[in-house]
Amino acid sequence: MISIIIAWKNRDELYRSIDSFINVVNVLKGEVILVNYCGQLDYERLPKHDDLRIVEITGRDFFNKASANNIGSSYAKNNNLFFCDCDIVLELDAVQRCLELLVLPKSFVTIKHVQEEKINAIDINHIQCFGYHMIIKTRDGQQVEIVDFEEDAATGIRNAPGLLFLTQDHMQKINGYSGFMQGWGWEDQDMICRLTLGLGLSRQQHGTLLHLSHDDHSRTKEYPEVSSRWESRDRMFRSALSRYDQNIFLGTLQEDLLSHSTREVTRSTLCTA
Repeated sequence: MISIIIAWKNRDELYRSIDSFINVVNVLKGEVILVNYCGQLDYERLPKHDDLRIVEITGRDFFNKASANNIGSSYAKNNNLFFCDCDIVLELDAVQRCLELLVLPKSFVTIKHVQEEKINAIDINHIQCFGYHMIIKTRDGQQVEIVDFEEDAATGIRNAPGLLFLTQDHMQKINGYSGFMQGWGWEDQDMICRLTLGLGLSRQQHGTLLHLSHDDHSRTKEYPEVSSRWESRDRMFRSALSRYDQNIFLGTLQEDLLSHSTREVTRSTLCTA
């Protein structure tokens, strides 16, 4: 059993990918929770399926992926959570194997790579690939390694830290994602850091999924004052690192549940709206 959570605001890729989500939960007896974070959702373009649940958040000016994920998890009926982006096409075998790895003691799982639908989707010129290897150690002996690279212009392959499998127990213990960070980038790596440094979990990785390619404007348009995704990610990283240095590894799940106005939209609700 699995609850797949999609944080969304005004991204057309959803309408191309959603059938792949429904196909996976049909087999795995799960559910898809689509969290509409103050977006303009075209319900007529979505499949009418009992396992597709829609949660609406209102009253917010800008998109916050971390808070959307937190809200989505609170509606989940199943213990196994999969936080996934709307521009990913799922494959059953990869999801099943990740669920098997999630059973390992003190583990969480991420999809290892995504394959871009369009090679060199970000229009790299002379540089073929950009990446980094980061190590953070704490005084109590915990260590996390973040190895991340952007799309390889020759192969279309890149890392996928945001496609995360987690149990409800670990989600509660870490108090979810860090909704205090405003902007694009690092909220996924932050979750990996906090699960490792804060809970002492080990990251497992498996699989490659298709990513529906798009430009940077699609990535950042719903965030506040993001002129460059590189600047935004650096700012969010430094904000998170400051909290790690204070031995603060809890997210904002409970705070987000109290501060956000949410409702689950049913077919009957839509008919009477």
